[in-house]
Amino acid sequence: MKLLSSTIVLALLVSATHGGQMVRQGTNPRCNAKDKAPSTSSASSQSNQQYSSASSQTGWTQASAAASSPSSGQGSSASTPSTDSTTSSGQGSSASTPSTGSSDSTQQGEQGSSASTPSSEQGSSASTPSTDSTTSSGQGSSASTPSSGQGSSASTPSTDSTTSSEQGSSASTPSTDSTPSSGQGSTASTPATDSTASSGQGSSASTPSTSSSGDSTQQSSSSQSTQQQSSTASSGSPTASSACTLTGTYSKGADVSSCKNIVIKELSVPASTTLDLTNVAKGATITFEGTTTFEEAEWEGPLVLLTGTDLTVSGTGTLDGQGALYWKKGTSITRPVFFRLKHVVSSTLKGFNIKNSPYRTFSVLDSEDTTISGLTLDSKAGDNVAKNTDGFDLSRNNRLTISGCTVYNQDDCLAMQSSNDTTFAGNTCSGGHGISIGSLGGDSVTESDTVSGLTVKNNKIIDSVNGIRIKTIIGKQGTVTGATYTGNTLSNVKNAIVIHSDYSKDKGGYTGDASSLVEITDINVSGLSGTADKIYDILVNPKVVSGWTFSGITVKGGSGSCSGEPSDVKC
Repeated sequence: MKLLSSTIVLALLVSATHGGQMVRQGTNPRCNAKDKAPSTSSASSQSNQQYSSASSQTGWTQASAAASSPSSGQGSSASTPSTDSTTSSGQGSSASTPSTGSSDSTQQGEQGSSASTPSSEQGSSASTPSTDSTTSSGQGSSASTPSSGQGSSASTPSTDSTTSSEQGSSASTPSTDSTPSSGQGSTASTPATDSTASSGQGSSASTPSTSSSGDSTQQSSSSQSTQQQSSTASSGSPTASSACTLTGTYSKGADVSSCKNIVIKELSVPASTTLDLTNVAKGATITFEGTTTFEEAEWEGPLVLLTGTDLTVSGTGTLDGQGALYWKKGTSITRPVFFRLKHVVSSTLKGFNIKNSPYRTFSVLDSEDTTISGLTLDSKAGDNVAKNTDGFDLSRNNRLTISGCTVYNQDDCLAMQSSNDTTFAGNTCSGGHGISIGSLGGDSVTESDTVSGLTVKNNKIIDSVNGIRIKTIIGKQGTVTGATYTGNTLSNVKNAIVIHSDYSKDKGGYTGDASSLVEITDINVSGLSGTADKIYDILVNPKVVSGWTFSGITVKGGSGSCSGEPSDVKC
């Protein structure tokens, strides 16, 4: 009996040695993992493969790179028993103790692996007593239920179990804990109480293993997800180092918080759904490519919502709001705001295109130190039918710059509701109502009813109702101060300079009663040139205006009319 036991032990040792050599044969020497000493951290490595999930990550593709032992084609990671659990979406494998069971399998496209050394196309699973749970969706094999399909895994008596659905292989022993898994891949765990989430392809392992199993095919759904270069911290929090692509049909709630680089490409956003870019990492880059289309619905929107710090949003892509579906219904329906920036700080938006806005195009709120440049806002298809297609509406912002943009619309090119230290320079405004402050006024003078420090220079205003305009609401309070207009050019404009204190929101127009209490002070207009039907259209409350300077006005057209203006202004 002793002799027989010794023979079995010797056979197992030979088998384990041979299994380890098989794993190493496919190893890329640049990706070697340290397998001599067990690690106290776990991380995941995801391969550059496409993955589709119908459960939560639909509509996005994430690319990530592992923090520990990368493999070629498949992800692998190794760790010793820890206090964290790993939740992965996509392909992955995890193992807990050294295993001598092995099986040959052919891994196609998306395979997970875990072993003491990196493997390019092998997945493994094994388990020891554990209270940890690992959830995996995608392709892979799980290490605790009866095996079906290709591959096998060996395990010692364990209290951990893994349930696998779709294709895969698994082996198990008696268990009292459960780890759900979906797809192909391998999973197993060691005692854990914390969790680490990842999505796409990846693997996590607890200790070196030479067991391999798994067969994979690519799954599909309405969207795709691929991880290439993301790392997971030992604490379980994903670090913002991955690249993600939003494509196909967007799924509400798609999480891009761990994505450092986000590409939005050929995306369809369902009706009544916001493309949510609020939970993005500091310093993230967002790139629009191809066409992003928003399906029609009568709702307030916004179609896109952006929040963040140190962001760069750019690209050559186009966002299509399908405004024609709304325009023909007039103003009686609820229409969505297109692109809202809220609490955006120290960021840049540049280069991409927006067309066919259902309603207001950009709504910028509570943001600061941000530049918007080189955008094209094109709703000229709505000429003679579209209403309220403002270019940029600004409220409660500080130090914003909008430059080099082209706006084709049917309302204000710029509408300053409130904000401080704003620059609007080098833009082209065509077909709308010109560059405006207001309508402005509230029950008291607050931040929401104050425009201070506006610079409007070197813009072109073409085929518009107004050139530059200030309009304030009857009976309301507020402040407009320090507005400077320099070097702007008009072409085929009805009214060059418009300042009114008689606007009624209820009536949606001027009343002829200049009773607004909004102060309009320190207004400087110089170097205004071009053509207009009338140069002046001014009707203001003389009690609340002062410090105006008009000079170098060379606009060709009729003089127009002035009433209530400061005494030092000659119309």
